[in-house]
Amino acid sequence: MDNFIVSARKYRPQHFNTVVGQSHITSTLKNAIVQKQLAQAYLFCGPRGVGKTTCARIFAKTINCFNVSANGEACDKCESCMSFNSGASLNIYELDAASNNSVDDIRNLVDQVRFAPQLGEYKVYIIDEVHMLSTQAFNAFLKTLEEPPKHAKFILATTEKHKIIPTILSRCQVFNFNRIKTEDISGHLEFLAKSEKVSFEPEALHVIAQKADGGLRDACSIFDQMVAFTGNNLTYKQVVENLHVLDYDYYFTLTEAFLNNKLPQVMVIFDEILKKGFDGHNFVLGLGEHLRNLLVSKDSQTLVLLEVSDSLKKKYAEQAGKCETQFLLRALNSISKTDVNYKGAKNQRLLVEMMLLSICQLTGAIEAEKKNDEPLVETKSSNANSSGPYVSKSEEPQIKTATKPVLSLQEIKSASFSLKSALSDVGHPKSTAAPEKEEKPVEYVNGEIKVELIKAAVMRYAKFKEPVSKSIFISLESCDLNLTESNGIIVTLLNHSQLEKFNEVKQEMLDFIRKDLKNNIVTLMFQIKNDDSAVIKVYKPIEKFKVLSEANPALLELKKRFDLEIDY
Repeated sequence: MDNFIVSARKYRPQHFNTVVGQSHITSTLKNAIVQKQLAQAYLFCGPRGVGKTTCARIFAKTINCFNVSANGEACDKCESCMSFNSGASLNIYELDAASNNSVDDIRNLVDQVRFAPQLGEYKVYIIDEVHMLSTQAFNAFLKTLEEPPKHAKFILATTEKHKIIPTILSRCQVFNFNRIKTEDISGHLEFLAKSEKVSFEPEALHVIAQKADGGLRDACSIFDQMVAFTGNNLTYKQVVENLHVLDYDYYFTLTEAFLNNKLPQVMVIFDEILKKGFDGHNFVLGLGEHLRNLLVSKDSQTLVLLEVSDSLKKKYAEQAGKCETQFLLRALNSISKTDVNYKGAKNQRLLVEMMLLSICQLTGAIEAEKKNDEPLVETKSSNANSSGPYVSKSEEPQIKTATKPVLSLQEIKSASFSLKSALSDVGHPKSTAAPEKEEKPVEYVNGEIKVELIKAAVMRYAKFKEPVSKSIFISLESCDLNLTESNGIIVTLLNHSQLEKFNEVKQEMLDFIRKDLKNNIVTLMFQIKNDDSAVIKVYKPIEKFKVLSEANPALLELKKRFDLEIDY
């Protein structure tokens, strides 16, 4: 039986131009070699399996090559390169700091540094997982690292840069390796599949690349595992089944059900996913990733952020055309809240199901908002600038597109309050009085407004609210009103209590004023008066009785006659 070599070793890069996804590192190292500007120590940092040790070996091989090319690559033909490729080079020394992290190990390394190389110009010492060295070992290494012999070069590799002491960092040129992009990993896996004569589906390679999470070595290991499982025929279905990855078709089907408001189908699909052994939290994260991809697919500028195969990009673009941006944003917000609350929930399945229900209802809510934002009616009447909320029957309407406002938090609260009021009326039919006349659309003139008109409109709103809230009527009678240059109404209140109360009815008041003034670009803002003398003092119970008794001495007589005790 032939000795099997894993793909990560068999196809390990031997030149800088074959390193995947680290061009910013390889180009710098090649330029340093060509210009002969080599530092005495390098620190390679980055996640696992991204090419730190590989680049260190290629660097050691290239600086000892007798015929370095003009672009900084080794020739692979000289004696030094051939001995390196065969694993017999004495110019490279590798130390695993995870198992050799004591002071004695570093001292032995320092003793070897003084010996010159037998063949070539430099002797390279690669210390892998250098963050595992003890503090004493680091300190023993400092002097040699700062002033090594001319022939010695050190390359330190680590996945945890923050664990290395600052005195080591200051003596090294630091190179930060990036996670390898999914597209780059997928392209390398395609090269491996063609080299090993393995048939494949592009989606299968993308799943492996995504599962590797930026590590090429992990991707090669998963690739070997899948080839053994599928028998040299990588299919998407077999890969997702073996890797226990949730098929993206579930997410596409769920999204279609959301858009069509098919609640039973959504619940059945989620139940099927749980029965297959998938974790609910991973499902939530996967659904969020899917909706994020749909949001990205809606704009050609952000389409480059989509790390999927070309065929899947088309599928995302097709479904993204059916989804409104507002729906995707609200759904992602709901998913984000579920993600935060998932671990603390006692009934995690119910939490996810409530999230799915809320997303399913979004399309209906958005359509209802659209109906409320129907095109406004513009009349041809000569009285276009007259004030009045109604349009004459004889006037011929024309369609005028309205600008859809962005929903604020207060508007959402108002909508929720209106919904609660509507639900409370269910089962309580109103009296069988004659139906009110249907109010006709308002013609918004959006002309210039004056302070006098604003005050009149505000007082009309105050009288409108008087039967419901006497405090609002009183507050509006005593407040100050001002107008900004951009048709903004500023209502100056006396204290924070009034401010809190008016914030609750802000949207209702704004709608009333816009309709009354026939101006839908008017804005409304509340502020508190800075004059301390105008601030109403908040009294304690004993102070209340004292003030009231001073204003009405009969209270003292009443307290004395009935022997009352005031609850202070």
